[in-house]
Amino acid sequence: MLFYLFIFVLLLWPTESSADTYTAMVGQTIFLPCSYVITPINKPVPICWGKGICPLTQCNEQLLQTDGQKVIYQKEKRYQLKGPLAQGKVSLTIENVKEADSGNYCCRIQFPGLFNDQKISLELLVKPAKTTTYKPQLHETSRNTQPNNITGCDSILEDGFTFITEIPEITSPANELQKFEDTIHIGIYFGISIFMVLVLILVLATLILKRHSYTKKKLQESSVISMSNPFPKTEERMRAEENIYTIEEDIYEI
Repeated sequence: MLFYLFIFVLLLWPTESSADTYTAMVGQTIFLPCSYVITPINKPVPICWGKGICPLTQCNEQLLQTDGQKVIYQKEKRYQLKGPLAQGKVSLTIENVKEADSGNYCCRIQFPGLFNDQKISLELLVKPAKTTTYKPQLHETSRNTQPNNITGCDSILEDGFTFITEIPEITSPANELQKFEDTIHIGIYFGISIFMVLVLILVLATLILKRHSYTKKKLQESSVISMSNPFPKTEERMRAEENIYTIEEDIYEI
C-alpha cells in the first residue's frame, strides 16, 4: 500500500528536466535555450524565467514573464526574449553578464491544467574577464643593488636578477552563496514531499480504523440479537409436540 502511495506522490510531483550547464565571461552575452511546440491545439501559453531552482509554482526571483503573446514583466533591460513568442521560442538572452549572474535558472512553461507545467533548469557559470598578465622576466642588475621595496610585484634574486611576479587574483564568493541557497531550497522541497506522504498515510490509516470499528460494531449488534432469543426453534418444536399429543389423546378417546 505504501508503495502505491509513493507512486501516487511521484505522479503528482511536477516534472523537471535535468540542468544543463552554460559558461560565459563577464561582459559577454549569454543565450539560455527554452522552447515548446505550438500546434493548432497547443496555443501559445504564459511562461516565466526565474533565478534559482524551479519551485512548485511560478518562478523564484522572477526575471521575465509573458502572457503567451508579449512580455508583461522585465526585471532589467539586459534580460530579453529575442525569439518569436508565437512560435514557442522563449529562450532567455542575458546581455553584459556579471559574476552575480552565476547560478541556476528556471524556465517554466505554464500549460493549462493541474501539475501540467513544463520546467527547464539550467546552470550558468560566469568566469572573470581575461586580463593581460605579465610573464616572468629576468633583468640583469648589479649585485650591489638594494632590493626594491615593492610588495607583491618584484623580488631580487641572489644571482643578480629581478623576478617579476603576478599579483594573485581575488575571486568573488557569489558562486558559493548561490550553491548554499540552492541547497536550502532542495531541503525545503524534500521536507514538503515527506510531509505530503505522512499526511496521505495518516488519512489512509484513519479510513482503515473507521472501517474496522464499523465492522466490529456490526458484529457486536448481531451477537446481542442472537443472545436475546437463544432458543426460538426449541420452543416452537415443543409446542408442536404438545399439539401432536393432544390429537393422539382425542383419537384414543374416540
